[in-house]
Amino acid sequence: MPMIIPFFIPHSGCLHQCVFCNQKKITGQIRPDDVSAISDKINRYLNTHHAHEAAEIAFYGGSFTALPLAVQQTYLEIVRPFIQAGRVRNIRLSTRPDCINNEILTLLSEHHVTVIELGAQSMDDRVLIKSGRGHTADDTINAVKLLKEHEFEVGLQLMPGLPGDTGSDFITKTIDSVISLKPDFVRLYPALVIKGTPLELLFRTGCYLPLLLDEAISLCSDAIIKLGHAGIAVIRIGLQPTEELGRPGTVLAGPYHPAFGQLVASLIFLDRMRSALRKRTGAYNTAEFSVNPKDISSAIGQQRCNIKALTKEFKLEKVRIVGDNTLHGKGGMKLSTLR
Repeated sequence: MPMIIPFFIPHSGCLHQCVFCNQKKITGQIRPDDVSAISDKINRYLNTHHAHEAAEIAFYGGSFTALPLAVQQTYLEIVRPFIQAGRVRNIRLSTRPDCINNEILTLLSEHHVTVIELGAQSMDDRVLIKSGRGHTADDTINAVKLLKEHEFEVGLQLMPGLPGDTGSDFITKTIDSVISLKPDFVRLYPALVIKGTPLELLFRTGCYLPLLLDEAISLCSDAIIKLGHAGIAVIRIGLQPTEELGRPGTVLAGPYHPAFGQLVASLIFLDRMRSALRKRTGAYNTAEFSVNPKDISSAIGQQRCNIKALTKEFKLEKVRIVGDNTLHGKGGMKLSTLR
């Protein structure tokens, strides 16, 4: 993975007030990065990493391609010398599905933008309307097609638990539609009630109920498994914890947890270990599972919850999780021994 040098442009270029959005609270940044300070920030990051590591510039938090073309070009031109010198490999950015056209994509391609993430959030038009997104599912379909024609790497950001959505609809309408689009990767961000958003008012007046933590974990687990079977990677689950998000009163309700991604990974491991044990016959008191060493904590679960669940469910005296370097890549698991 390359080192990512992030620049946040909260709400910049945004054409609509989405019900869930307060980028200043989410990113912990009140205003966009000062254009005059971008070069200094890049140099600071580059001076801290090894020369052989790839570096990538990322513009997050707003709708980059909704900015005036001259503003987009200003940002991109600042990065150009670092790319020409071989110090930065490429640029990635996030934007809206309805702010993509051939002129913009030509500009981005000329400035070494290679990865574009679309804030699709849902593929259900009813949910998009209730959420104030201002675009349709067809806008996402058309944008992905255009991005692929221009040979960009495409990511989709999805948000389970939006107003009007249900768990089953999220899987059948959004995830199934996303699979048909074949993006390169997906991010999953369960909807949260953030202070200062329209969703706060809907929540306080009883017009919106967010997902419970267990519901969101289960829903994201189902989505990841389905996306994985289709060969689509999920590169982020849940918002990145920040000091602002962790401050009391920022997240008013919803399935926020600083280790949300690990909770989802733990549930996936638990289900796979259960399935492996159910396929075995005969009497045994001990089970040992091998996983990639990087996955040991996720497989064990927080406070050893997976160990406890398997021990109780299968009436075992002992369950062990051990690291195995031959299991390449995250998520590898096998039932090593039963005795």
